Amino acid sequence: MDWEDVRFFLALARRGSLSAAARHLHVNHATVARRIGALEAALGQVLFERRPDGYGLTRNGEAALEAAAAMEASALALSDAVRHDEPQGTVRVTAVPSVARLVAAGSRPGAAARPAAG
Repeated sequence: MDWEDVRFFLALARRGSLSAAARHLHVNHATVARRIGALEAALGQVLFERRPDGYGLTRNGEAALEAAAAMEASALALSDAVRHDEPQGTVRVTAVPSVARLVAAGSRPGAAARPAAG
């Protein structure tokens, strides 16, 4: 089973139409239909029924939705666990003006040292 197919499944289940899911995923509606078909084939189950107002989940689709949402939550947790954000905040360096300009210029292009007040 392909995680990308599961992402497409979640988008269609949450948005109810191929076009809305496609807009959310920034793909063509045919891609959404193809991915849903691939997931249904991999699982051997029909997950959606076509309705006049869009797509609705079958009983198997409802069961799959719960498991797919758990997969999504786990994938997001994994991403958060390994993400190494850059440090944030203010860094203050006390130095003579000539050194301060060198430090500021090396830390960020276009940065300029500001003399401390007082």
